[in-house]
Amino acid sequence: MARYGGVGGVGGVGGVGGVGGVGGVGGVGSTGLGDFLGAGAVGPYDPLTAIGLQTTAEGIAHVAGSGDAPQPTHLPANSKKNMKRSADWVRASLYLTDFIKDLDISVSGDDTTLGFETSTLVKITRPTEALMAAQAKWVRDYADLRADRGAEIQSQLGFPTEYFAMILALHPAQSRHTLELITATQVLSAHVAMMVKHALAIRRPDQVDTRILPMIATPGHGAFPSAHATEAHSVLTVLLALMEAWASHADNDDRGKLLRKLAERITVNRTVAGVHYPMDSWAGAALGQAIGGAILGRCGVAHTAKQITYAPTDTDFFGDELDRLIKGETVAADYGITVGAAVQSTQSDVFTWLWDKAAKESHTHSDPGS
Repeated sequence: MARYGGVGGVGGVGGVGGVGGVGGVGGVGSTGLGDFLGAGAVGPYDPLTAIGLQTTAEGIAHVAGSGDAPQPTHLPANSKKNMKRSADWVRASLYLTDFIKDLDISVSGDDTTLGFETSTLVKITRPTEALMAAQAKWVRDYADLRADRGAEIQSQLGFPTEYFAMILALHPAQSRHTLELITATQVLSAHVAMMVKHALAIRRPDQVDTRILPMIATPGHGAFPSAHATEAHSVLTVLLALMEAWASHADNDDRGKLLRKLAERITVNRTVAGVHYPMDSWAGAALGQAIGGAILGRCGVAHTAKQITYAPTDTDFFGDELDRLIKGETVAADYGITVGAAVQSTQSDVFTWLWDKAAKESHTHSDPGS
């Protein structure tokens, strides 16, 4: 799989955790910071260098005198001006804390509701046992695509940042903060998806039908909703808005179509692999657009997420049909999706700092990342 310097990496099964970092030193992800873990950290010195530094300090320190240290000036307290001074993984902690503190999940019977600030974003109904059994057939049928999509499936076990980078011509030399925004969106989405998975507690397809025989290790958490679908569609939502802010691609419409199709393909690949039902994809994609919209609000972007209620039905997943439903268009089938009012979240300093940096990384900006 192609690598982009220290950007992104192969996460743990299910998309949380990972190896590598955004523009920095890699680390093994087990804290929930995923690709951010260790990014921007120097790491320990080797023993020889540590001893050399110590003896050098002892040998030269006397020339600086023995008086009092000079009085420093304070850094601005609680200010986004300090963001650029922090390692990537520190900023990741700030993004995560800033977002999660306004998140609320409530469970009533078979319904799990995700709220953000004072608004409801998504309400998802737990599928019945009969629906799980019926959806297993879709998973078995999708296995025919495994030979064609095996490389994609394996390389997308973690966050598939490289696939989004391919479409938008991203490179860490010019797109450092855009890649950080993508990774932050993925990490936040993974956290939220795990919270919803825990609440709904749905068995994986191979635990329902032994004939499914997944081509990858079954993740150690519930199936519903799909975290990959959540992450892909939240990134899609954020990147479509970022492309509008850039206004630097003459073929914006075509790139937008490619991003939408990519999010759908990443999502469906998990069903091909044998670890997700199509209904997981619907739930995850609906959740992802809501999270993406909430992140954009935090970034100070006038973008509204749509409230979505999902009551699973026995249908396949189609990303373009979800787009049509969100736009208020009529579709032929009953996918169990009901779209409600628009929701706009409030901005925060840490996210506006990141957005402002990423917005300057358009292909026509004279000083990328400044």
